[in-house]
Order: sequence, then structure tokens, then C-alpha cells
Amino acid sequence: MKYVLMLGGTLLGVTLGFFPRPFGVPKPQWWRILTIMCIVTTTIFGLYPPIGGSITDAVIQGRADSTKWVPVYIRAFGSKAQADVPGEFFVPATDARSPHVNIMLRASTAVVDELRTAGDETAIIVLVRRAETDLVFTIDRVVAVDPVITLPYIIGLEERARIIFFHVPMSWIAVIAYLISMIFGVRFLRSRNLTDDDVSLAAASVGTLFTVLATVTGAIWAKFNWGAFWNWDPRQTSIFVLLLVYAAYFILRSSIDDADRRARLSSAYSIVAFVTVPFLIFILPRLMPGLHPGSSDDTNIGPLLSPRSDAINPTKQYVFGLSLFSFTLVYFWLMNLHVRLTRSSRRMYSLQEKQ
Repeated sequence: MKYVLMLGGTLLGVTLGFFPRPFGVPKPQWWRILTIMCIVTTTIFGLYPPIGGSITDAVIQGRADSTKWVPVYIRAFGSKAQADVPGEFFVPATDARSPHVNIMLRASTAVVDELRTAGDETAIIVLVRRAETDLVFTIDRVVAVDPVITLPYIIGLEERARIIFFHVPMSWIAVIAYLISMIFGVRFLRSRNLTDDDVSLAAASVGTLFTVLATVTGAIWAKFNWGAFWNWDPRQTSIFVLLLVYAAYFILRSSIDDADRRARLSSAYSIVAFVTVPFLIFILPRLMPGLHPGSSDDTNIGPLLSPRSDAINPTKQYVFGLSLFSFTLVYFWLMNLHVRLTRSSRRMYSLQEKQ
């Protein structure tokens, strides 16, 4: 299902990006309103819902680091709390998604009062950490009571996993942008129509912007996850090389004054440049060991493509599909504006020459 949502969100965004009007013509108002609404919704659903893992997540995390607090989605029976020592209680609980999984929570008087207020049948998210065994956990506090939607807990990423809704779409859209630049470069070589070169240039320009944004968001994530903004991880290195490849594209364009010759050479270069994109984005980072999820020494292929059913829950699947759709529309909006600006500049230059 998640693959259908990812592919569907991208293809729908690309379809609406090319239609209903050609490049260089302002997008209709309903299209612009849809784009704004989708990007706002993506931001809200990417940042607002609380993270709620399973008891299994808490067990695995606790075995690796017993000091780690994990948000778990449970039902706690506060009415059945039993006093252990003064100011401390044992509270029976079950996994909210798997009622057959039973645990015991060690809670303070204040937390027990919160649990009793929430009610025994109410699903809640609480911060816990493993105590003596896999069946006993210490509870720190209640995070959310009966949340409408939750995001999954991904071990090693935790709250930082929210960047998936922003960083990954930017990377994927950059690939689409460079593909479009190559396609319209081929079209120009066949038609010799400068309007095709305008679209090729716009696709490469906005695609490079998304590549820079993907690099920046990835560096921010690396700072919090790996301790430094830049670690020369294979994926960081490959995207840096990709930026250099397309920097040469813009240098080539700026060094040629004749419009037709500039378009011909740029179109030829865009074809050669795109050959490097799949290798640098998809192949090379997976062939080499590294810190980024999906590297050759990673035990999995990354949370998004993982076959594990709990790596990305239904909520995250829908939000990620929406984020791909939203950022694709934003890309085409910016690309269309770039084409319009390029053609306006050409018309103004022509008028100046005639005068």
C-alpha cells in the first residue's frame, strides 16, 4: 500500500504539473489554492501528530539503552493501580494496537491520577523506559490522551523521523527535475525551438534549488543524529558531486552569448549530466558503507522502503504520499514562474535591440 501511495502521489503531482496549461502560462487559481492547501496540510500533519510506538519498540530500545525514554501507545488501567512503596504504584497496561501484549507500569502518584482521569478504555501515549524485565516499565509522564492520529516510533530516528516528510520529497523531486531537463533538452535538439530550452533550463534551475534544500535539510538532520553537519557520508558526498555536475551546466550557459549555440550545448550537456543522476542518488550510496539509512552495511534498506510493516504506519504513509504530491506541485509552480521570467527577459532584450 505504501508504495502505491508514494508512486501515486508523485505521478498525480507530475500530471497536474504539466496540465491544465502549458509552461509559460499562469496556473489557474484553483491550482494555486490546491498547492497552498496541500503544502500547509503536509506541514501540519508532519509536525503536529505525536509519536506513539509499540511495547515491542520500548523493549528493543530498552535492551539497547536502558536510560532511553520511549513514547508508547497503550491503554493503562489506572483504576487497578496497586501501591508498591510510598508514592509509587504498579499499573497494568496493554498495547493499544495489540491488546494481548500486557505489561506493568511503575508510576508515581501524580501519574496514576492522570491515568485514572483518562479512564481505563482510553488510548494514551506515555513516556516509558524498560525497568527490570521486558514486562515492567517505568513511566515518566503522559504525552497525549486519545490522540486522533499518531506517527510511528522509528528506533534511531525518533522525533527526527519527521524530516522524512520534507527531506526525502526534495531529493526525489530533484531527480524528476533533472529528468525533465534532459527530456526537454532532447526536444530542443530535435525542434530547435528555444521554448523547449526555456523549460529545460527552468527544470534544471529549480531542480538544483531542491537539491540544495535536500542537502541543507540532510545536514541539519545529520547534526542531530550523527553529531556534525557534514560527515562525508557516501550519500552526502554523492549529492555534493551532483551539485558540482549541474554547477558546470550553469557555468556553461553563462559562458556562451549566442542563444542558439548556448541552447544546443546546454541540451547536450543536460543529457550527459542526467546519466550521473541515478548513479549518484540511487546506486553509489547503496554500494558503500555509511551512516545514512540504506547504506550497504545497514541491516535494512531505510524506513521508507523497509518491508517491516511497523516501520511506517498508515498515517505516515498517507502523510508521506501527500508530501510528495505537495512538493511536486510546488516544484512545477516554481518551474512555471522561471519559464515565464525567462521568456519575459528575452522579449525585453529583443525590444531593447530594436530600439
